[in-house]
Amino acid sequence: MQMNRTTDWQGKMLGRYRLIQLLGRGGMGEVWQAEDTELHRQVAAKLLPSVVAKETDYLRAFADEARTAASLEHPHILPVHDFGEEPFGEDVITYLITPLITGGSLRDRIRAVQGLLPPNESLHYLRQAAQAIDYAHSRQVLHRDIKPANMLLQQQWLFLADFGIAKLLSTDIHRSQTNAGAGTPDYMAPEQVQGKAEAASDRYSLAVIAYQLFSGHKPFSGNDPYEVLIKQIQERPPAPRRFNPQLPSAIEVALLKGLAKRPTERFDSCIAFVDELERGWQTSSPFQQTP
Repeated sequence: MQMNRTTDWQGKMLGRYRLIQLLGRGGMGEVWQAEDTELHRQVAAKLLPSVVAKETDYLRAFADEARTAASLEHPHILPVHDFGEEPFGEDVITYLITPLITGGSLRDRIRAVQGLLPPNESLHYLRQAAQAIDYAHSRQVLHRDIKPANMLLQQQWLFLADFGIAKLLSTDIHRSQTNAGAGTPDYMAPEQVQGKAEAASDRYSLAVIAYQLFSGHKPFSGNDPYEVLIKQIQERPPAPRRFNPQLPSAIEVALLKGLAKRPTERFDSCIAFVDELERGWQTSSPFQQTP
């Protein structure tokens, strides 16, 4: 199915949910503002790319991943309230229902700022994300696609969204139909690029975000996603002080450790990584700590 026109779905029902307005579209589907017609509240509906109805293995996997995501109860993880399937010709649309977050994402916040976010604000978001990731890991759940666009903001409160979706879209079914894979090249760990995602891969992704927040640049760029993936595997990241000379040396050391090629050489947890970043700022000059 090609979900390429807003009017294709506007006003239609997915179970008890009426789609009101398209909020965003990407390789992982569409997000809509919707109305829960039973509870009379506004929600967000995440519509994943369709699959043919006969793909029962995928539909079972979707239900399993949705239940796993719904089982994660943490203040900084976006709750999954409901999920379902909707027939569409010979295809099936799968969807997730979550709270409607209206404050945008960390990606939006980064784009809106001329220059760097204040260090204290960056650390505030990184700590909230770290708590969410470490909690999920304690439940044996990987995210696989941690990036600023999946960090939703309500005022200064962060919600990490889209648990399980990257894993679903990495299946052969979706790779052949949508060309979507597990993860986003700019934020993928070397071992994840090679199909071996683990908890340390999520921690690497958080370190990429921290590098971006404190230097104003992502570690690797390229002419196409494939070039970025190769660099993730083969090249060392540039020293972040090359982009931000005022960055304390302790922050640079922590960032580069977080981006180590070998998973065992990174921090043991996301919280340990953020703790090290905070120590680096606490020992820096007052000018550098000003939010």
